[in-house]
Amino acid sequence: MKTRFFFPLACVLLVTAPLHADNEVYRTWTDAQGRKLDATFRGIENGNVFLQVRNGYVYRLPLDKLSAADQEAARTLKPQGLGIPADPNLAQAAAQIDMLVEAGLKKAEQKPNPLASDEQFVRRVFLDLAGRIPTREEALEFINDPSVSKRAKVIDRLLKSEGYNSHLFNYFADMLRMADVAQKARFYTYQDWLKGQIADNVPWNKIVYSMMTADGKLLENGATGYLLRDAGMRLDNLSLTLSTFIGANVSCAQCHDHPFADWTQHQFYEMAAFFGATETYGAKGNAGAGMQGMRKVLASLGDKRLQQQAKNLLRVNGLMVEDTSENDLKLPDDYKYPDAKPGDHVTPKLVTWSDDKSKKAYQGIQTTKHDEQLRTQFAKWMTSPENPRFAMTIANRMWKHIFGIGVKEPVTDLDDPKASVNPELLHHLANEMVRVKFDLRQFLRVLCNTQTYQREATSHELADNTPYLFPGPILRRMTAEQAWDSCATLVVGADVEKFKGHRGTTYAKAMNIDFSGNASPDVIKGQIENAVASMRQFGGAGGNPKNNAKKKRMMNPNSEEDLTVSPPVRNGMVLARASELPQPEKDQHFLRMFGQSDRQIADSESEEGSIPQVLMLMNGEAQRVIGQDDSLVVKTADAMDTPEKKVESLYLSFFSRKPKPDELSNAVAGLSNGMTMRDLTWVLFNTREFIFVE
Repeated sequence: MKTRFFFPLACVLLVTAPLHADNEVYRTWTDAQGRKLDATFRGIENGNVFLQVRNGYVYRLPLDKLSAADQEAARTLKPQGLGIPADPNLAQAAAQIDMLVEAGLKKAEQKPNPLASDEQFVRRVFLDLAGRIPTREEALEFINDPSVSKRAKVIDRLLKSEGYNSHLFNYFADMLRMADVAQKARFYTYQDWLKGQIADNVPWNKIVYSMMTADGKLLENGATGYLLRDAGMRLDNLSLTLSTFIGANVSCAQCHDHPFADWTQHQFYEMAAFFGATETYGAKGNAGAGMQGMRKVLASLGDKRLQQQAKNLLRVNGLMVEDTSENDLKLPDDYKYPDAKPGDHVTPKLVTWSDDKSKKAYQGIQTTKHDEQLRTQFAKWMTSPENPRFAMTIANRMWKHIFGIGVKEPVTDLDDPKASVNPELLHHLANEMVRVKFDLRQFLRVLCNTQTYQREATSHELADNTPYLFPGPILRRMTAEQAWDSCATLVVGADVEKFKGHRGTTYAKAMNIDFSGNASPDVIKGQIENAVASMRQFGGAGGNPKNNAKKKRMMNPNSEEDLTVSPPVRNGMVLARASELPQPEKDQHFLRMFGQSDRQIADSESEEGSIPQVLMLMNGEAQRVIGQDDSLVVKTADAMDTPEKKVESLYLSFFSRKPKPDELSNAVAGLSNGMTMRDLTWVLFNTREFIFVE
């Protein structure tokens, strides 16, 4: 951060707009030369004073540059707000969001919640950014840090962590219906590709563009997994694409004009025509020819058993996205509107929104004469920074990701942004997403540095049809993945981040057959025989996920070829992050019981409570593993030299806070009356406080 000195107040007024004009925490500061600045005190650190002006920008200057009176004020005043931000521009961006939130609250005659305590904040920010609770040591490091910039620092650290990559993958895996098995094949390369994109912090618009335009085999290009997830179902895939990425509620328009939105069935088919030359079913082009060639090679083997075993292998290698030279999309036979006839060929045409006055997203996007380029044209339009819905949709999704509820609900329906609880805020968030160039880390960095995010959670029940205006985040139950990853953290600590599967690379290497025509029949035969032998390692190339769930929980958990570090297995439970376990897990696994979706419907994870969840918390394997002697949380507490310190250690591990006096006395009394450490972990694990993001 560069040191910034005062300049005349008149210059400040030229670049600032009134912010909280009635806020009494603003005072006039004077430097040693008599120049003045109206600002609020954010803190003092390393001999520098941090002052925030009314537009949110934070200035840093040496303490000795202030007047003597203001030097004394800086030493004695309590910092206002969140402490020192990571940089002045970040503070300004966060303050602009706070202004819009507070304007909405003021209009409704509501007040924001108080700022969260350090204990509340550190647990929340770990769960929201890293997807797990902090360890005892991580919580203490933050709580005991005297720095007034510690909140900004921990946000930056978590955004660069392996936990962030894992947690964001879990969110997108639910949104994109990522499953190990789809189309009777394994989609490991798709998962690995997305994990790589997140780890490399590839901008969101580029990630989506890659999914829309990917071609080739699934085994060679994981990005093809998005279109191949709905292989042969262009209309269904388009419906999901539009609702997922631009919040367009079009599912009804697949069959008839939408009764509540402006979408017509003809418009839907015009959009679908951009994929009319895209082949995903493996029946044409290189895929079809290659499959025929492989079948001929198999027939020549004369080995009936090998031919039978290789059927799934053929299917896996046939999963390919190709663009043909002809758009073959036609209107359905039951089309009933007067603007066209059933069976008419459909010409691609992009939809427009009434609130998009500039139409910049459409510049240079024209219906090409080359049908094989249609998909690229669609992708350019949809992911354009000028598309009025693309940036808004992902901004609204990321807001919900950390606040618990979107500015506009549901996040899949942005047909009318004015229907959101705060339209000005929603549009500003879209502009912020464009400003940071779809960098999701940077966008979340801004959100987490707002006072709005760092306020206490709203815990009272919301009245029906009452808009939530964000006096703070909402109190919400952990997602299934947050709960599982937090359990694993209690048992093995931060080392849980080390366990990474690399199934896509290993699977593709074993299964990929060269049917391009470059390989001889003998070479192809050898590839087929090797791949069939390798299929046993994966429980088959495809097959029924329920049957495959009976196989090993991960591909050979003891093989360093498949895993960077082998995860510990306790009582049959593989203690790796949820992102590294089967997608989705088997039906009776902790993750599924706590609401992990079956990945058949987008955004279908549930945070609703249930009796089976309570029973699993009370009697399931997770609580038994947490309470075992070799569990990190138990070993750490046992190492303490007094009952009071043992109890304090457990509270810090579970809740990131020390016990209250009555909690401490009750727990110590229980230990003296025969309660074991395992019993106490059971009690803390089964509290409401543990399972909620506060």
